[in-house]
Amino acid sequence: MFSNLAIDVALGLIFIYLLYSLFVTILQEMIARAFGLRARILSKALRRMLDEDTHADDLGKFGKFTFFTWFYEKGWSIVHYFNPFADAPILKKFYNSPSIHYLGENTAASRPAYISPVIFSQTIVHLLRTSTTARTSDTETIAAALEENSLHLGTHTVSHIRNLFADAGQDIPQFRVQLEAWFNETMSRASSWYRKHCQTWLLIIGFFVAGVFNVDTIAIARILMKDKTVRQEMVQLASSRSDAFYPRMDTLQQHNLVYKDSAFLRKDTSLKAFVADTAVVAVYGMLRNDAAEARNVLGIHRDFAVGRLGLSHPLQANIWLVLAGWFMTAMAISLGAPFWFDLLGKVVKFRNTPADSK
Repeated sequence: MFSNLAIDVALGLIFIYLLYSLFVTILQEMIARAFGLRARILSKALRRMLDEDTHADDLGKFGKFTFFTWFYEKGWSIVHYFNPFADAPILKKFYNSPSIHYLGENTAASRPAYISPVIFSQTIVHLLRTSTTARTSDTETIAAALEENSLHLGTHTVSHIRNLFADAGQDIPQFRVQLEAWFNETMSRASSWYRKHCQTWLLIIGFFVAGVFNVDTIAIARILMKDKTVRQEMVQLASSRSDAFYPRMDTLQQHNLVYKDSAFLRKDTSLKAFVADTAVVAVYGMLRNDAAEARNVLGIHRDFAVGRLGLSHPLQANIWLVLAGWFMTAMAISLGAPFWFDLLGKVVKFRNTPADSK
């Protein structure tokens, strides 16, 4: 077995980060499902594909500066949150199409969180076909709809779809393949948008959780470095719990709560499925118990009778260091549970390897 101060302190911190990152990930997923975040990101991607940005030049010269465009885009994000079809007539037609309209879970979440490439291409072909007078064949009908722009697509959008139709040799099945490739390429970009949203939420929720449960990285590191007994108990706790995290991670992954690839295109997006799932509730209970045991080992508790936000530990006398410690915890949590899960396994394996083999 290989053990030194740095390895043991790192193992204790990794264990703490994994516990709370799993907890925060579950909270973040609940928020994403409750607010329909995937459905909103999907709508944003489809809006970019189907409708022209009529507000691109509103800022004029200020549009060249990222500072102004960021706030401007955030403003429109709020508008689209309450009115997703604002200045997006084609997107509204797309969602009102029967092939899309009935994919939503209920009236409160009428927009689906997941659309397959096949459904996307089918819906576009249906919209084009019904936007003009039927010709002798589907090919002629689609060609006429694109030539007349009877769907009233934006200039760039109709030009791109015309090119896809030409690349397909005006063959409908091949045209659908081209549309599906376009959709898949856009969805790969949408996944990165969703990851950024998730990291932002993880950071915000992580700081809140760190403050509520007093998960102060700086104080924890100082305790582990100074107190050998606490360090040994924390290492023993982390080592004994490391194997138990495999079934927990499997449970959360099977229920689409933790994703190694962080993709947002998931078919199971029901909040009700999460709340009513006893397996997930059991995992949450185990995480809560492990976190409480870790806090008992570290001796970091909240005692509001002493004032100062209930920070009773002598190593938390400086409130600014405490805030910095909470922020460091939030930053660590934002890396995600899969990162800390893999790292915990590697560190435990490294520590348990005989020193001679190193």
